[in-house]
Amino acid sequence: MSKSPKVDRLVLYKHGVAFVGRRGPVDGDFRLTFRRDDMKDVLKSLTVDVAGGGASVGAVSFDTPADPRAELADRNLLLDPGEALAGLVDALRGRAVQVHRGGKTLRGQVIGVDAAAEHGRQLVLRSDSGAVKLVDLAGVRRLDVLETASKDDLDYLIDRSRAATAGPNCDVTVQIRGAADDLRVSYIVAAPMWRVSYRVIRDGDTVTLVATGIIHNPIDEDLTDVEVTLTTGQPISFDIDLYHGRRVARTVVEESDRAAGPRTARSAMVAAAPPMFDGLPAAAAYEAAAADVETSDRGEYFEYRLAAPLSLKRGGAAMVPLAVATVDGVRREVVWREDRGPAPDIVLTFANTAGVVLEEGPAVIYEQDGYAGEAMVDFTSRGADVRLAFAKDLAVRCRSDASFRTVTTRIRLTADAVVEEQRCERLHTLHAENDHDDPVEVVFELPVSPQHVVSAQDGATDAGDDGLWRRFAVAVPGHQVAEATVLESWPVSSQIGYDDLEPGRLEEWLADRSLDAATVEALSQVLAHQNTARRLTEQGERIEADRAEAYAAQSRIAEQLRVLGTDGAEGELRARQVAELEALQDRAGALDADARRLRDDAEAARQQASAELRRVIGAESP
Repeated sequence: MSKSPKVDRLVLYKHGVAFVGRRGPVDGDFRLTFRRDDMKDVLKSLTVDVAGGGASVGAVSFDTPADPRAELADRNLLLDPGEALAGLVDALRGRAVQVHRGGKTLRGQVIGVDAAAEHGRQLVLRSDSGAVKLVDLAGVRRLDVLETASKDDLDYLIDRSRAATAGPNCDVTVQIRGAADDLRVSYIVAAPMWRVSYRVIRDGDTVTLVATGIIHNPIDEDLTDVEVTLTTGQPISFDIDLYHGRRVARTVVEESDRAAGPRTARSAMVAAAPPMFDGLPAAAAYEAAAADVETSDRGEYFEYRLAAPLSLKRGGAAMVPLAVATVDGVRREVVWREDRGPAPDIVLTFANTAGVVLEEGPAVIYEQDGYAGEAMVDFTSRGADVRLAFAKDLAVRCRSDASFRTVTTRIRLTADAVVEEQRCERLHTLHAENDHDDPVEVVFELPVSPQHVVSAQDGATDAGDDGLWRRFAVAVPGHQVAEATVLESWPVSSQIGYDDLEPGRLEEWLADRSLDAATVEALSQVLAHQNTARRLTEQGERIEADRAEAYAAQSRIAEQLRVLGTDGAEGELRARQVAELEALQDRAGALDADARRLRDDAEAARQQASAELRRVIGAESP
């Protein structure tokens, strides 16, 4: 068995896989060892390429996921600990063996082991002549298996025993026919994602950013002088199980009984087996190592290639410098947001002029010869701003109070409704109390909402916005309290139908000068005509109801008159009913006339309201 090619290349990705490259000369087959959990990735990605030499690649064989102990037990080859010889002899019962004891050689077929013998365990053999012989196992120095099947079982025992003691590992044997001067092997395995941590070192107005990568050895062997690349790319990678055998359900056909009856078939599914620093750190310590790192922007991903080979012991990890750069646009601010408590944040802001894409990771900030705090760096492209809130200024306390009001800005009259346009105003009163001896400028950040206009008022200075937050600076002298105001406003509008318009609203619009007196008077006339039309319509509806009752009474009397006679008591009743019917007819006629008059008057009032409204709208139109 040839020695496996050495790992010479390692590419670590952010989504939990590593590309492993091996390269070197081989002469014949070689073996690779993987964690069993990695076999699914290895089987879908393993490639073997003969780059130099006349060798060819054959089959790639590997241990199955079956339990090797169970496989040995199925063949009666599972030996108890401490009983290896006795167990092996027991497994050879009926097989021909040759036993070397002292200077003698005995040949025969194994019958078994007599463990109850007076002088220890005795091997019971049947000789070629048919005689039974006892051989003291304690004196046996060598035992030869003579049959091919026994030799195969012994090879199987050794192979499966090696697999059983391999723990979570699996051997993969690559068949190579001939010798290769340069053989290349590559595959992917699961790996911890590589991560980044930062040191932000502030010295006056200068900030130095140090980026270090943290990587883990993803394979179970020592790595020596390996080319390492860290990439932000996330190629699509899925989990598909090619390691465990998958069996297809087949129809099982059973032989029919000799008794008369139909042949039966059933479907059977066979389940598959399932660094600490003393004072302010010097960035120069990292610069030499980081200078050897090559960076590349490949569009969809960014990568760091460590030019110096890296060595990692099995199970080990390392922290490697990736970049050291002095950044531009540095600002140190005291920033307050309402959701972060009364103490404002101390924020360090700078542009990513390091020349690399910054991955997400923790950052430790050093300033004034010591540790100042920690923050998280977000994924930041080159040239974008980095904001690190790393500490609280406990000597400054802030709060914000808000008052709200709505101001009517315009009233528009349309044919169907009055449109009231308003401006909502929220006045933010910003308070800051400074216990420092020196003055402090506090930047208050307020959330920006669509269509909202935010402007500085008394004591506040507009400090711009970042698309999400609008910033206002407030200067606070030492040991004093400062107060400033910021006005936030946005438009709203509503429609009020003329039928729903209340006289009180007209008075409000007149009071706040949204409408002039003439327009209010005209609209009052419109409302008066509408109210008159409404009142007349209601009266007409009541009269029509009375008229309907009169018609109903007439119908009842007419029905009675059909059956009443003209003589005697019936004649008298008939006369009274005729008189009552005539009275109802007169009343119904009068009610009908009143109803028509009220309808006409209501319609006239509505016409007057419409005419007055058209006149007012025409007067209001530009």
